[in-house]
Amino acid sequence: MGVTRTGRHYAKPTFARWRDDAVRQIHPQLPFPWTAIAVPCNVRLDYVAGDKRRRDMPAVLDAVWHVLEKAGVVADDTLLWAVQSSRGYDKAAPGCTITFLD
Repeated sequence: MGVTRTGRHYAKPTFARWRDDAVRQIHPQLPFPWTAIAVPCNVRLDYVAGDKRRRDMPAVLDAVWHVLEKAGVVADDTLLWAVQSSRGYDKAAPGCTITFLD
């Protein structure tokens, strides 16, 4: 995220492209009809990076939670709480598996 001199927050172009692509991948996976989660929910996140760059977990969670909110999976990303997680590396098959536990 970036911040203008006036304090306005905006998505940097690389993040915005990644986010929009992730949202497009999520929509076909939602059952029809889908209603956004509107209650607190525990989540398991299995993250597989496509490269070996250093990442911090809070940043990964923040990005994934924002994608889930933008895709309409959850009404507000503050309702999600990561209670289990794993991380891995696979250059050929990076991705993220999200399991809602409640």
